[in-house]
Amino acid sequence: MSHLSAQMELGDKAVGFLLTLTSISIFTYYTFWVIILPFVDSDHFVHKYFLPQEYAILIPVLAGVVLLSFLSVFVGLVMLKSKKKKKSN
Repeated sequence: MSHLSAQMELGDKAVGFLLTLTSISIFTYYTFWVIILPFVDSDHFVHKYFLPQEYAILIPVLAGVVLLSFLSVFVGLVMLKSKKKKKSN
């Protein structure tokens, strides 16, 4: 049993490490894109690695709308299931 627990713990650490690395990468990319890139000349080669500035606002707004939509649907479904459980008891 202890061996299985150690394997799961190692897997959890790996997933946590990958999530942390992904979050740091996205944060660094977005920060550079929004804060530093506007001060770089528009003909500089680094601009080809980034989307136009309009997307710097559009992408987070759309992600927030999608997140809130899924969260609202989830809460609604949980409330419906809870109501059905109370009714059957």
